[in-house]
Amino acid sequence: MSNLGRIPNGFNQVSRSAVAITVDGIDQALITTASFTMNDGLNVSQSISASNINAGNPTSNQWQQNLTGSYFNNFTQNTDVSEILRFIAGLLSQSAPDASPNTKTYSTYTANAQNTTTGTVIAGSVPQSSTNTTVQYLTSRGFANTGSTLFSSITPIYTAVNYGYTYTSVAAGSTIVSSSADAQLFGLGTLSSGNATSFSVSGSFTFRFKDNAAKTDTATSSSQALIVQTGTGSTSGVSLAKILTVNPNVIPPAYQDGKYASTFSNLIYSGSSAPAVSSSGYYHISASIMIASGSSGYTTPIQNNNEIFFAPLTTISTNVPSQTPATGSTTVTALTAVSRSLSGAPYLSGSTYNLSSSFTNLFNPLYYVGTIASLSTVSTGMTQTSGVTSVLTTGGTVQTAGAVFDSTGVTARATSTIPFETDVVKLNGLYTFGSANITNIAQTSFTPTTFTVSIAGVNKAASTTTYATSSNYHTAGTFGQPVASGSLAYNTRTQATDTGTVLNEPFTGESYRIALADNVLAFNGTAWDTTFQLYNLGANDLQVKPGYLVKPGGTYGYWLANPSATSDYKYYIRKFTVSPAATKTSMTLNLGQALTNWATVSNNSVSAVILFESSKNTIYTPARLYDPSDLLSNFIATKTANTDGQNPFGANFDLYGNTGGSLATTTYTIPLRSADGMNLNATYTNIYVLVRYKGDPTPLSTITVTFA
Repeated sequence: MSNLGRIPNGFNQVSRSAVAITVDGIDQALITTASFTMNDGLNVSQSISASNINAGNPTSNQWQQNLTGSYFNNFTQNTDVSEILRFIAGLLSQSAPDASPNTKTYSTYTANAQNTTTGTVIAGSVPQSSTNTTVQYLTSRGFANTGSTLFSSITPIYTAVNYGYTYTSVAAGSTIVSSSADAQLFGLGTLSSGNATSFSVSGSFTFRFKDNAAKTDTATSSSQALIVQTGTGSTSGVSLAKILTVNPNVIPPAYQDGKYASTFSNLIYSGSSAPAVSSSGYYHISASIMIASGSSGYTTPIQNNNEIFFAPLTTISTNVPSQTPATGSTTVTALTAVSRSLSGAPYLSGSTYNLSSSFTNLFNPLYYVGTIASLSTVSTGMTQTSGVTSVLTTGGTVQTAGAVFDSTGVTARATSTIPFETDVVKLNGLYTFGSANITNIAQTSFTPTTFTVSIAGVNKAASTTTYATSSNYHTAGTFGQPVASGSLAYNTRTQATDTGTVLNEPFTGESYRIALADNVLAFNGTAWDTTFQLYNLGANDLQVKPGYLVKPGGTYGYWLANPSATSDYKYYIRKFTVSPAATKTSMTLNLGQALTNWATVSNNSVSAVILFESSKNTIYTPARLYDPSDLLSNFIATKTANTDGQNPFGANFDLYGNTGGSLATTTYTIPLRSADGMNLNATYTNIYVLVRYKGDPTPLSTITVTFA
């Protein structure tokens, strides 16, 4: 039917194939349908094609009613439906964005080092002619040069046997969309029917091992690997995901993105967990990685090269053992000696010694660079004057001439020579003893009697081993001294020097000592001979040893036997002088301990009397001597000549006390009684203090007087 004309309301028609409709005499469209029904309107099944359709009349509110101020007020029943739909689409465009791709791109990848433990090489430099197999091997590979440390200048040194690399992609560019917040995701194309396709990462790897300092390849290998992620998810670090739209329930996703991270774990070493020394060397890994997504081809491969140095330092440390420097015997030879005397006893005042020793095992298996050996003394008053007492290997070579020898100990190594494994170090020194004004005398003994020779050797790890040897300052029987007397004490004060003064006696010399003789009573005593003298004490003389007044041969004595055992009384006379001369009315006397009365016989006691220049026997007959410890007496008694313990002189003297005097601790105050002959003035300026020991008392260490 080509022209049916206008179809009235209520008309029903079934078509077999097609119906042509003429409206107002014009053919408007061809409707292909299985059926249609037209009563009050047009119902169409399947499809209708028309250039446009008017909006028509609403059944409730008409167009342009209640729409004042709205853009919709522009629409009428004759407005095309397409105009209204376009306007509504514009209103909804911001809340219904289309699916967008991740615009970041695949840029490159990073190689991530794994198990990066490093280690420190054992200390020590390589000697010549090493016999250590590990050192020999490393030397043959250029990793242990003589005169240098193992692996010199190579750093860092990796020690983990499972050191290796993984690889992670790096994205470039920017994007406003991605499947997650991961900044390394990059676009991988479109989905297929709403589903993720695939993401492939292909890697090729070449391994090179160089067991020598020249970096010549000694072993190579290669491998390939392919990781494919099909659909969303992750496989071995390769990830693929859909990029969802803002409203995926309405707008379906259309794009995908992904990345790869920590893929292709490659280890540099494939040996055992306890690698051999021969595994030391440079390890090189070359990586070539490309990617593909969906049906697209693979990208251009990106290459990466990494090289590290690996060495099994624990194994090497075990194979190159620790060392302990070994020494031969230390020899001390006394060459010369100088002595002085005090009270006829000899003292060592100066001497020279040759000290020598040696070290072996300082260069095996490695050696220290620096002061590798030294010799010194732990002593009082000792000074090195010559010799080789310190050996240097600065810079890895011998720096001290005449110090390092071959294994025979005969041929010296020249300076700037790298030492050999079996070399010997020899030490020697000439030492002089005799610093001024020192002594080793103590109250009951003398100490120290020995000095220490210390030799020190330094091993490869900078640890010092010290050997010490004791040697006598003087050995009994040497330098012409009797063996029975033992070894000499030392007293380095110059012969005849003294620290005493006219008012103080510290017993460091005998400059103010007066000899025990009858001329003392005439105040014309003979000064003690302070030149070098031996065994010159009289039968009744006390001994001065440095710092003490002692009984010779007694508990506190030194060197000398008792010159006479027939008398248990010994004497010492000391002269004191008022300076400047002036009239005095009193004086004090302090011997460091309380005194026993002269007239009293008491074992192991100390007594003293004073002879004034004004009370000598040329003024008084007999001479008058005064006991400061007798505080109650004036005249006591006349002491008969040569009375044991009372009068050591060959003439009588009168003994007076210290009436009116006093004692405070150990200081005696003595008023000068002019009427009894006790005068100190411009004419009479001197006194003698006569000290007596009965037995073997605690010795005096000082005598002090004052005048007022």
